[in-house]
Amino acid sequence: MNKHLFVLALAYSLFVCSCLSPSDKQLEQALDFAGDNRAELEKVLEHYANETEKREAARFLIRNMPRWYGYTGAEWDSIKPILVNIIEGKTVADNILNKWESTSLYNLPKIYDAHVITSDYLIENIDLAFEVWKKYPWNRSLGFDDFCELILPYRIGDEPLSSWRKLYHDHYTALLDSAYRGSDVTEACNIICKDLNRVNHYWNTNIKMPHQPADFLFYHRIGYCRDADDITLYAMRACGIPVASECFVYSPEYQHLHEWTVLRDTTGQFIQFGFNEFDATRHEKKSDGRKKGKVYRFCFGIQDEPFSGITADKTVPALFRNRFLKDVTDHYFGRNEVEISVQPSRDKYVYLGVFSPQGWIPVAMARNDKNKVIFKNLEPDIIYQPLYFDGYHQRAAGYPFLFTKDSIHTLAPDKGQMQEVILKRKMSLTKRIAEFSYRAIIGARIEGCKEPSFVKPDLLYRFGDTLKTNYYELSPSDTNKMYRYIRYCSPAGKHIELGELAIYERAVGGEKIEIKRINDIKPLHSLKNITDGDILTYFESEDTTCFITYDLGKATKIEKIVFSPRNDDNFVWPGHDYELFYQDGTNGWKSLGRQTALKQELIYKVPKNALLWLCDQTKGREEQVFIYKDGEQFFVFDL
Repeated sequence: MNKHLFVLALAYSLFVCSCLSPSDKQLEQALDFAGDNRAELEKVLEHYANETEKREAARFLIRNMPRWYGYTGAEWDSIKPILVNIIEGKTVADNILNKWESTSLYNLPKIYDAHVITSDYLIENIDLAFEVWKKYPWNRSLGFDDFCELILPYRIGDEPLSSWRKLYHDHYTALLDSAYRGSDVTEACNIICKDLNRVNHYWNTNIKMPHQPADFLFYHRIGYCRDADDITLYAMRACGIPVASECFVYSPEYQHLHEWTVLRDTTGQFIQFGFNEFDATRHEKKSDGRKKGKVYRFCFGIQDEPFSGITADKTVPALFRNRFLKDVTDHYFGRNEVEISVQPSRDKYVYLGVFSPQGWIPVAMARNDKNKVIFKNLEPDIIYQPLYFDGYHQRAAGYPFLFTKDSIHTLAPDKGQMQEVILKRKMSLTKRIAEFSYRAIIGARIEGCKEPSFVKPDLLYRFGDTLKTNYYELSPSDTNKMYRYIRYCSPAGKHIELGELAIYERAVGGEKIEIKRINDIKPLHSLKNITDGDILTYFESEDTTCFITYDLGKATKIEKIVFSPRNDDNFVWPGHDYELFYQDGTNGWKSLGRQTALKQELIYKVPKNALLWLCDQTKGREEQVFIYKDGEQFFVFDL
């Protein structure tokens, strides 16, 4: 009898389950996942039994909860004082820094929210989220679904749970209410950003760690761009300002992942902003300028699969199996379609990769339809490589191509037509790096004098144009004059930014003169960087329109001055070994030979229409593919 009743009960349970809606099934699965903590989650649902919207909000949080977790362990308490000391500029012993830089907190145990979260915690978060949603006029156009994603979530990533909502709410709503009574969400957002900007964010990317606790970030601004985003999201959501975080997976020019914040305007559009970058404005679309390829938004709620069944398909890269990312590339570059042909294969999917020196990074996927593939919503003016992937290894599915707004240019090398190329860099000269070559250089002077007062100095060199490389050997107009003192003067209103400065008595075969700084100047970066022999380290002054004076020890003839601006050291460097490759479709990368650079350029013979990659085999990690046309290298940043 008991057995019979069990079978009936099981059958009834299965029948009821089969009748449930997808969201109800998801909720039931989440409650089952909670195990012994199920009662705490059911308390929340019962608490809002007579409040329909809040109950639906609770259901949204709970049914998506099994995905979310944080890391736990004593290491969190140990690292916090280290981070605080770094922020405060206190000395941290090298052995301690080395320990944390070689330790990953991602190895700590995971603790899933559903197993530990309390009803009181959820209820407080829901109530405060609803309070600010209903309070502020800009949310009259914010629907329930957007509220659930952009204001309601009690966490952002994999940080340890903390009671952050009231902490941020009490501080930032008081600030907002005292400063603004209007209905423009962009104005409200910028008021909060202005306050966030009062405290510097200390950028530290050396320590590998998950998202930091929200309550810690409230008092201590340190970490990645991700952590800066987190602070912004907490502050905005606590004030009922609907925001999200978006990212690109890998920028072919920036060579890293990057995250930023977006604001949902009352018109429904999303506006990129950042308290450490630029204000939110609906009238002028702003961007950080980095090449992105594809853009994804981090979501709290589960998203539809781009292709049915890929979540469980381990041959698909993890990026595309992540059900909590949403493709929003069209918000940035509009809607488009790119159709290409690929090498015949039984592979179900084709991916598009952007270049990294360690291999192509997949950023987009599409279904393989008889070796014809349509990719949707790509950033133009980027070089993409079609790829196959089996879960372990990737291989080229055809030739790379340059996608522009108007065309697709396939980069199939013409090995029957070779051309001579002159190569001067292995990486794009980005706008940020290029600024170093003129921002504090044009108008700068190097002067010499016999007296430290420089009452009547001689002009040894004046920089009149943008610099084209990172290393210069300058010769004074009169090499017979003798000077004891040398002075480098910044242009009017500019900081001093120097990589290297060295003085030689003889242009050939002479030793570097030991120089000693004799004037006081406040640095943002160490003064010793000017004379340390490393062009990657640099000095930057805190003040503008200033100078550095050096004593040569005695009156000396000067035949040569070696000068390096603040730079990235990606120019061709004499003495380094280089190897040039071209991409040959399914045959992969093919070498065009190795050379030791004798000067600041290399000369090769290459196939026309080839995608090229210059590798520095001596040192360095920053390299980027390029095409060669009209006698110049064109990297991704230049396209």
